[in-house]
Amino acid sequence: MVNDTVKTWIPSCIASTVYSADVDEVTESETPLARVPESDVNAQSFKSAEWTPDGTTLLTDSADHHIRTFVLPPDLLDSPSDPSTTLFLSSVRDHPIRLASALAPVSVASYSLVNPTTEAFITPHSIIYPSSLGGTHFLTGSDSLICLFDVSRPGKDGPVSWLPTIPSKRKQIVGGGIGMKGIVSALAVSPTGDGILAAGTFTRQVGLYNSNGSGELLGTFSIAKTEANRVIGGKGITQLVWSPCGRYLYIAERKSDGVLVYDVRVTGQMLGYLRGRKAMTNQRMSIDVIAAGVDGAHEVWAGGTDGFMRGWKNPMYAAGGQDPEWEMKVHDDTVSSAVFHPTGSVVATCCGQRNNPSSPSDSGPKESNRKKRENSVKIWTLPS
Repeated sequence: MVNDTVKTWIPSCIASTVYSADVDEVTESETPLARVPESDVNAQSFKSAEWTPDGTTLLTDSADHHIRTFVLPPDLLDSPSDPSTTLFLSSVRDHPIRLASALAPVSVASYSLVNPTTEAFITPHSIIYPSSLGGTHFLTGSDSLICLFDVSRPGKDGPVSWLPTIPSKRKQIVGGGIGMKGIVSALAVSPTGDGILAAGTFTRQVGLYNSNGSGELLGTFSIAKTEANRVIGGKGITQLVWSPCGRYLYIAERKSDGVLVYDVRVTGQMLGYLRGRKAMTNQRMSIDVIAAGVDGAHEVWAGGTDGFMRGWKNPMYAAGGQDPEWEMKVHDDTVSSAVFHPTGSVVATCCGQRNNPSSPSDSGPKESNRKKRENSVKIWTLPS
């Protein structure tokens, strides 16, 4: 069903990655973020993008296992902040967690997450380095486990806190214990300073913990058996985002056409859901929540597989399903990330998906991969 009330906006692209063969196609209003070899159009397949806290640099994660840094031109924004806050964390299987600088390809420090019994590396499936912890600690989520690390203690010492999300594997097997079992695939710390950590799993459960994940369990709930499940689907939590006021929790899943809205004051109470996201895929597709005025007003933004990004205004005030308020075409492929600059006036988007070569049995002339797929990063200004 088409919703005629959705407002179609036309954003202005002010910067983008440029492939070597397309340099002549850049408009005068666009600033090239980087010139990329034509051979990278399929290899890159941008999976996600994220701003550094100071807003001067954009980091991307790609399907070719590379993290790329895009430093914004000084004249692109009116007043960029201190470019020194550009440290980021990354992890790969069977290796320590790495702290590095986005401005130099060198490792600043590394941290070991090792099973004390088997001495095998534990692979984090989620990592957060929240500003609410002052840059001194970070958190990881793995199989039924949340760990807290002290940045000032690199090396083999490991986490300063180990928090199993189930009391014990033995109790869980025999049916006892309270908690949640499964890979911790998403983490988010409340922005209000109350130290509440939300953790989500691929088994579609959410747990709330105090003391930034090193304290006691406040409660768990499942998102599987809800009214929204029949409408928008969902096959495992991929992202948790708090509202700016710290009262509402937004839950994004793979294979889902929307976003769930929960009031964390009443653990497990779903307020409603956002529909029309267009994300029925196993690919991780991130959402963003931005403040939009006073009295806790905010918006939720997300990209879709159809190349659009969409926004929902004050979704916490509507019960049941809510359609997007705005939509705008930003890419010709799956929009894996749509993230707002800290100033709120600029948004970065990236797109791409894994691309299989054309089958030899295809009839007719074959298009080039460049025409079939768009893998790019773009910076936009939104209409007022």
